[in-house]
Amino acid sequence: MKRIYKNKTKLRILIDTKCDLSGYQTVTITALKPDDSVAVFPAVVKDVEHGVIFYDVQSEDDIDQSGWWTLWPEVIFDDDHTARGREVKVFVYE
Repeated sequence: MKRIYKNKTKLRILIDTKCDLSGYQTVTITALKPDDSVAVFPAVVKDVEHGVIFYDVQSEDDIDQSGWWTLWPEVIFDDDHTARGREVKVFVYE
């Protein structure tokens, strides 16, 4: 993976949840920023059966801090149960 830089917009956050997302209602990618604030990005399901999701960064304000970010997927299914994926840490450069 190449470096991620603060305030860049040409970035796709791609997550392989490794689980079947059949019957999903809402999929998001949650991010804990270096200052401990939280951002929630609406994800697109690329592959339902294999659980691949992504978010294309929309504005310079999406990735607005340098330092360690913690990302994880969250899925709400049609039957109202929620699944939270494994956290992954990534470093965002100035």
